[in-house]
Amino acid sequence: MGGKWIWICLFVGGQAVLTADTFRHLTEKNVVFHGYVAAVDENGQAEVQTQEAGIQKINLSTFEIQINQEGRNRLVPVLSISDEIAYEIETAAFEEAIQKESRRGPLFILIEIDTPGGRVDLTRRLCAAISELRFCPTVAFIKGEKNLGAYSAGTAVALACDKIYMAPNTAMGAVTAIVETDEGFKTEKEVYGEAIGEKFGSAWRGYLAALAERNNRPGILAKAMENMDIEVLEVRRGNQNLFIEAKDKQPGDQVIEIFCKKGELLTLTPERAVRCGMAEGIADTRSRLLAALNASDARVEVNQDILKAREELELVIKRFNRLMENLDLRFKELSARQNMNRAEALKTLQDILRQTESLVRLKQKYPDVPVSEEKVIRFRNTVKAEYESVRTMR
Repeated sequence: MGGKWIWICLFVGGQAVLTADTFRHLTEKNVVFHGYVAAVDENGQAEVQTQEAGIQKINLSTFEIQINQEGRNRLVPVLSISDEIAYEIETAAFEEAIQKESRRGPLFILIEIDTPGGRVDLTRRLCAAISELRFCPTVAFIKGEKNLGAYSAGTAVALACDKIYMAPNTAMGAVTAIVETDEGFKTEKEVYGEAIGEKFGSAWRGYLAALAERNNRPGILAKAMENMDIEVLEVRRGNQNLFIEAKDKQPGDQVIEIFCKKGELLTLTPERAVRCGMAEGIADTRSRLLAALNASDARVEVNQDILKAREELELVIKRFNRLMENLDLRFKELSARQNMNRAEALKTLQDILRQTESLVRLKQKYPDVPVSEEKVIRFRNTVKAEYESVRTMR
C-alpha cells in the first residue's frame, strides 16, 4: 500500500471529534506541538500540519491529543445547498469543494441548507462527501429563506453533519423518496408496486437512521420522517428518556408523549428538533451561530464553487439549445431543398454531422442538460443515414 493515505478521525464517547489540536508525546514530555491531522496511512503514520514545524509525520498512538482547536486555523468556510438537489455538476463541485476546504484546517465547515429536496442518488453522494470528511467537523445551518428549511433530501444532508442548527420558523423532515414520472411525482410504491416500493423505502429508511445514529441522534425519528406508518413514543425507561416505536413499548415504560402519530410524516420545528436531540440549537443569523460555536472571531469565507458550477451549466444549456435548434433548422431546410447538387448536399451534411457529434459529446460531458442523450443520438443517426444515402447515390 506504501504511500497511500486515508482520512481518519478519533472517537470520544461514540462521537466524531476534532482529530488533533494539541499534541504531547507520551514519553518525551518536551515534545509538544499544535496542529491538525490531515491524513494517515495504512501503517498508522499520520500527516499533521503543525504550527511549529510545518508538516510532520507521526504515530498518533505515541501522542496524547487534547481537543482545544489551538492548532486549527480561525477560519470557517461556507458551502451552500439551496434550491433542489438536482444537478450532477453541482454535486461534483460540492464533493471537490468540501475536500479542498477541509485541507485548510478550518475550525469547521459550515453547510448552509435551504432546499425542498431532490434526487436520492445525488443526495447520497453529498452525504458521503460529508461523512467521509473525518478529520474536519461539519455544521449544518438550516436557513429560513426561499424554501423555509431542509425538507426531504435536505434533511438527509443535515443528518450527515456533525452538528445541526436551525433558524427560527424553519423545519426539517418529510423525507419520503418520490419518483418523477410523465404523470407527475409519485411515491415509489405507486410506481413500482407495494413489494418493490417497500424494499426501496426500507433501504432509504435504514440509510437515514444510520446517518442520524452516527451522530448520536435518534434513528427512529429519522425513520418516522420517511414512513407515516411509524408511531413514535417518548418514554421514560429506568433513568433515561427514549424515543421508541410504539410497538416496542415495554411494560415498565412511562409514556411522556406520543411524539409522532401514525398516519403522518414527522416534520420537526427548531424547538422540537432541539428537544428531541435531532439538532443542537437555534440561531437566527450566521453570526449568532458562530458565536454559539465559539467562532465569532473566525474568518468566514463563502465558497463559490457550487454557484460557479450552476452558472457554467446555465451557459452550457443555452449553448446546447442554440446549437440544437440551429442544426435542426439546417437539416429541415436541406431536406426541403430540391435544386442542391450532390457535392453541395454532402458538404452541408458533413458540417451538420460534425456539429451533431459535438452535441453528443457536450451532452455526455454535461448530463444535466435537460435533453435525453437518446434524442441527441437519434438526431445524429438520422443525419448520418441521410449523409450515407446521398453519398451512395448514383
